[in-house]
Amino acid sequence: MMRSLRLLFCFAFVATAVHAGEGLEYMQNIINSFEQLRGELAEDFSAEKRKDVSARARDLALQILDIKEIGKLALGSYFNKLNPKQQEDFLGLFHELMANRVVEANIPSQKVITGKIPIEIISERVETDDTFGKEALIVNTKVPHRKQSFKVEFYLYRSDDGLKLYDVHIDEASTLLDFRNQFSSIIKKKGYKHLVKLLRERIQRINK
Repeated sequence: MMRSLRLLFCFAFVATAVHAGEGLEYMQNIINSFEQLRGELAEDFSAEKRKDVSARARDLALQILDIKEIGKLALGSYFNKLNPKQQEDFLGLFHELMANRVVEANIPSQKVITGKIPIEIISERVETDDTFGKEALIVNTKVPHRKQSFKVEFYLYRSDDGLKLYDVHIDEASTLLDFRNQFSSIIKKKGYKHLVKLLRERIQRINK
């Protein structure tokens, strides 16, 4: 369950006022969109249908996420040390990884009875995210699992194309910061080329 939550997701900011409830509406629309796709699989779980739904889920993921910006944040200070070709290659790999992970987390690999996603949207707030330099619109949700619930917070920021999701906190732990720490550790120990190798291998495993 925790793995699926972390997969769900996985920036110079110009401050802009948001209207009350904007984040709540944004997240509800995302949930509705994924529930619609899952619902289609509840009715038809054929290989052809799964392929169609997965492709549409990838498109939806790329509408929700600013992959280029998240990739830069995930790599941290190392990104600016890369040459333009390396930056382009890394962002391409990160793009593929994140799109695949969103599909993996939200589109069932086995037959489901309903498309319903067990999540309760609770509240929203605006808060400065000092770690990533964002004025974040945070949507607080609760995900029930057996006899307990997980606190899941979705961090949004306003890009030129509107609100975008850039981080997910699960019980206070940042998914994006986890990416950054993992990438940094790999680069320090074995170098940037090894990180790229691992990303390629991960993508190949997902695509099998």
